[in-house]
Amino acid sequence: MRRPGGTAPTVQSVFLFLFALFFLGLSPGGVARVLANPLSPADHAIVIVMENKSYREIAGNPDLPSFNGFSGERFTNYWSVAHPSLPNYIALLGAHPPLPGSDDPRVRVPGDSLPQEMERHGLSVAAYMQGLPGDGYGGPSFPRVFGRYVEKHDPFLLFSNLRKGPVRGSVHPLSRLADDLSFDRLPAFSFIAPDLCHDMHGAFACHMSRKNLIKKGDRFLSEWIPRIERSRAFRKSRLWIFVVWDESGHRASWGGPPLSLPDPVPSRMHAGGRVALLWIDSRRPGGLVSPCFANHYSLLETLTENFRLPSLTPPGEAVPLRDGEDGCPEKKNQ
Repeated sequence: MRRPGGTAPTVQSVFLFLFALFFLGLSPGGVARVLANPLSPADHAIVIVMENKSYREIAGNPDLPSFNGFSGERFTNYWSVAHPSLPNYIALLGAHPPLPGSDDPRVRVPGDSLPQEMERHGLSVAAYMQGLPGDGYGGPSFPRVFGRYVEKHDPFLLFSNLRKGPVRGSVHPLSRLADDLSFDRLPAFSFIAPDLCHDMHGAFACHMSRKNLIKKGDRFLSEWIPRIERSRAFRKSRLWIFVVWDESGHRASWGGPPLSLPDPVPSRMHAGGRVALLWIDSRRPGGLVSPCFANHYSLLETLTENFRLPSLTPPGEAVPLRDGEDGCPEKKNQ
């Protein structure tokens, strides 16, 4: 993956870079992983997950003037990996197939995850959950009746090791994000989930039509993305914001098979339908469009590459996001 922004390195600079790696004693595997990202990495990455809308419901929709007006790179061939919602959330952090087949919040996923790897490498993480009543809250919903916060959208608490470990204390109410931005203490990785009335999912407590849920979600993004962009972390360092939908919500709107797949095919993980992904980079102008096939594991691989962590994707899925300027792998029409 070509790291966004910057210029191509010269032969001399590459030679000096390789010599430095040899001098520092990096393993061949470590060298390969560093060389995959020779340009400036991001200091911070934020993933905002919205709910249950297909790409066709989002892209160009006049009810989303804010989202469709944000400057960034848009992915037109990006796919969720499963249906229903919960398996997509845990795949974004590292869960491997077979993924859970339900939204049952009692699911506990074993194994490694992005937050756990970041903690091991001394990197800070946080989840900011709208409607969460307190740090590390472990209930299935809040309020308990007609809850708008739901644990099934809180993947930090679905991995067994995270739920039992110190990372649980990094699961905060969304209101904490405003302070962390103001006082310049944004973690290296942040996960943001709106409640059911603001993520476009909907619930009994919302009493909204599908159209009004979309508008409400757009207003949520219109509040928080500019607030992030006004922060010192965005202005003084490299910060990535990813806005992505978990899945399309129902098969009637999922968008059919992928527009194209690389040959050989690295992935058939697209069972939740085509969804929108926007990548905002504080050090790169917007306006790019990528038609390359990608899915939630592509986003995960991009994050682990950026933070120099071991790959957490399943075998054959380690294909990071590719921007429109790089070109796509050879395509195979389906």
